[in-house]
Amino acid sequence: RIHESGKSDDGPRHCMKDDPFFGNFIKTIQTRIPERGKLAEALAEILCIEKEAVYRRLRGSVPFSFQEIYKIALNLGLSLDKIAERASSEGKYFSVRLVDFLNPSEIDYQILDNFIYSIHHLKNDPDSESGSIGNIIPTSLYVNYKYIYKFHLFKWAYQFGKSGYPTYENTQITEKLGLINRIFVESVQNSPKSVYIFDKMFIEIFVSDIQYFFDIKLISREDVIHLKEDLFLLLNDLERYAAQGTFDTGKKADIYLANVHFETSYNYIDAKALKVTMVRAFILSDTYSFNETVFEEMKRWLYFLKRTSTMISVSNASERIHFFHKQRQIVGAL
Repeated sequence: RIHESGKSDDGPRHCMKDDPFFGNFIKTIQTRIPERGKLAEALAEILCIEKEAVYRRLRGSVPFSFQEIYKIALNLGLSLDKIAERASSEGKYFSVRLVDFLNPSEIDYQILDNFIYSIHHLKNDPDSESGSIGNIIPTSLYVNYKYIYKFHLFKWAYQFGKSGYPTYENTQITEKLGLINRIFVESVQNSPKSVYIFDKMFIEIFVSDIQYFFDIKLISREDVIHLKEDLFLLLNDLERYAAQGTFDTGKKADIYLANVHFETSYNYIDAKALKVTMVRAFILSDTYSFNETVFEEMKRWLYFLKRTSTMISVSNASERIHFFHKQRQIVGAL
């Protein structure tokens, strides 16, 4: 059968389906418009073709032309560079995204915006889940607390020699980065489900870092007081989420205390249109993997990790109360 492209079904079908860029392009537009019928209608309107012609393209029977891909990207606000980048990295297990958090460039902001966009659209998938496992305060929590977030930026700047010889006081958060952080927290807390598995020492590790920088006179006593206040606020919020089993938005939050220690921290996104594994590197940056084998191994590890951890969301009130009491004592000792 001959289509409007002038090619038969037998030609490009398999190569289109196997092409990483085509696969990522389809996944991306399906993320924007998850319902297949509405997606076909929208593409038919954008391309001025019949719905059946759209379906042939979505199946890979007929290739999208460059002009068609450009028109779709323009109308749906897609980044073709981002899609191509993901396609080129699919054969690799991990890729590192390095961002200058003190003086972000437009490319840095684009990297952050693309990640926020992925999180933001989880709420359209009722079965989606995001998670954080590790020995540090998760990004999805600490960016909501000004002084704690500023400390992470300061520590990153100090260890990477940014801005000469940085102090906590002269570390600044750009207004745009602050806005991105607020959107990030809001998006996570409006996602259908979040999972946190904490190393029981995650607060103690953070407090130890503060004490070190205070001892070498890079953090003032007044700044330590601000950090203590933020940590108490964080613990109050986290204990409330655990008692409720939800964020204040009403979205589910499963919180566990691990009975083993972690060497680093891990994050993941699990949705129909997007599965990503992230490993924390260089303090603030993450290494990303879109590899399905890596993701399945992470999920398998997560399943057994839950079995060996203590869930404190809603259940285990005694252990939950004891844990948060101990954390407040650690913070109070600063």
